[in-house]
Amino acid sequence: MVRQFVFFIGILLLVSGCTISDKFKADEVYNQLKDDQAKIILHIKGSNFYKEESIFHGHLEIVEKSFTINYFDQFDSNVMIHFGADKWYEEKPIKAPIRMFNSSTSTVMFGKIKDKAKRKGEGYLMSQGLLTFKSLNKDKIVIEVVGKAKKYPNVGETDPAFEVEGIIVCKKPKIAFLDVNEANTLY
Repeated sequence: MVRQFVFFIGILLLVSGCTISDKFKADEVYNQLKDDQAKIILHIKGSNFYKEESIFHGHLEIVEKSFTINYFDQFDSNVMIHFGADKWYEEKPIKAPIRMFNSSTSTVMFGKIKDKAKRKGEGYLMSQGLLTFKSLNKDKIVIEVVGKAKKYPNVGETDPAFEVEGIIVCKKPKIAFLDVNEANTLY
């Protein structure tokens, strides 16, 4: 009985130490990318939202009072992230809370084309959650995403929300620094 208890505690400690970056193998993902490429792995309702072969490119902007990503893949899927606050970059690791129904300026939207001929897509808007920047520098950006999202166009306060978990990994991204000292924001 004691042996089983010790084994159970050991497994619990092992599992609880696993971060989202570990779960989604951020280092392996990074090593498979070329410069100025990103991989976005988001699980919603237990399934991978984007195709396995999706590779993203786009615009990443860091400003004194905000952070913005607008990335697209080869299938016209996209991710848009924007958040803002005074000195948002001061505490490391950077954590950006997402709360749709208050005065927060954080927005995370992700979508994909389901039928190009019919011009039909599928998109989500995160209603609550957290972005955690495990690294933010000129060589590597790793962002952990966790929270809940609402399927567009049903994004009202009483509409259903779905669990979201994943990572965004960028290799040597092109970053536009506007009115901010980049040394203050990178780590």
